[in-house]
Amino acid sequence: MMWSFWNHFFKNRYHTSMQSTPEILSSAMEGKFCVDCPEAYADRSQDRPGGVLSIPSELIHHILKYLGNKDLVNTAIVSQSFRFISQRVIYRNVEPAEDMIIPCLRCFASYPHLASCARTLILADATRHYDVFFNYFNLLRRALLNASSLTDLTILLDGPYAKYLHGCSFRLRSLTTTLDWDKDFIKLITEQTELRNAMFGGKFVNDMVLPSDTLTKLTRVSASPLVLAAVVPNRKIKEVELCLLHQALFKDDILNTASNILSYSTGPLTALQVITRLSDTTSALAAFKAIAKNLPKLNSFAFYSSDGVVSQELLEAFPEFLSGFECLRSLTLMSRNKADALHDKTLTATLASRWHASCPSLQSVSLAGSIWLHNTRHGWVTLADLERLLRERTISLEEVKNNIDEVDEDTEQGNQMERQMIVLRDSILQFGGP
Repeated sequence: MMWSFWNHFFKNRYHTSMQSTPEILSSAMEGKFCVDCPEAYADRSQDRPGGVLSIPSELIHHILKYLGNKDLVNTAIVSQSFRFISQRVIYRNVEPAEDMIIPCLRCFASYPHLASCARTLILADATRHYDVFFNYFNLLRRALLNASSLTDLTILLDGPYAKYLHGCSFRLRSLTTTLDWDKDFIKLITEQTELRNAMFGGKFVNDMVLPSDTLTKLTRVSASPLVLAAVVPNRKIKEVELCLLHQALFKDDILNTASNILSYSTGPLTALQVITRLSDTTSALAAFKAIAKNLPKLNSFAFYSSDGVVSQELLEAFPEFLSGFECLRSLTLMSRNKADALHDKTLTATLASRWHASCPSLQSVSLAGSIWLHNTRHGWVTLADLERLLRERTISLEEVKNNIDEVDEDTEQGNQMERQMIVLRDSILQFGGP
């Protein structure tokens, strides 16, 4: 199934978002203020009654969350009490750069009280920067065993290494990983009883079966068809991201099988995003139709073309695809090819109104950064138009406040526009926006 394409996608997708480790994290991992060292605090006046720390620690913690990295370094050396609060802020969300992954793990392995502060941990592929040997995996295990409060873990490590995560006391709500989907990985996710959101990018090992009593709280999942076939049926999955990053996979027979599998979700399934590489228009349209045939009750559909061309012919034929949906409200189309028809503003300006004729339930359409919303009175309007209408509504309500009927009508129109903004926001949260 050309897994290397998908793993390459995961690496690029997260590698581009990796930011340099904050200076504060670098300092902490070098042990500059990890160890309790009373002599480091010459002035303890802040700990005395009537000092700054007479303020509740919860309030100080809330204030420190707004400080920059350098300021957090300074607050950490004010006093022991300030250090404790600062460390909780510093280590809450940890995303080390590639050259800081091992120092990060050493810090967590050596100082359990710091590791236990972490709620989010993002670990890129260490093999990009290091020659990884057996000791690395032991270090990884020791660090994660100490991260008892972790709820969100991203670990982009290709291969059969899930066994090093066994027995960790954290209970994840979100997991993103490229670990192989083998028996050790199944044991890992069996332990994670609170998992709600998952992105599984690892190689699927044949004949792996997921016990029916696992992942009972999972509602959102991103994976390949083979993994989805093991996860979705008879679970309450509501949102799925289907990854088909080889153009030979976006065919009607494969999409027919995949979407049929998704139909067995007891969620029910309401949102689907497909990430793929387009080949020819005819094959693409047939694949789209297979989705509508098996999943006619979707509320949201998003399509992201990582390669290939979204042609004018395909967009013109979209009513055939959209007519298969019964209650689709949100449609999002995105493409990396800036020269294709999806980025032609003149062409796309009229698509939403034409598609609405085939799918009357459609309320929002996002096309490569351009957003249209359907309004009962004004028809299809852009996001800028909707904001202008909301401002005008506020003014018009003042002008006609003595006319009850008009006020009621305008109020209903305003409420509808506000509901559309909520739908649009939810769509952006689900699929990352245009």
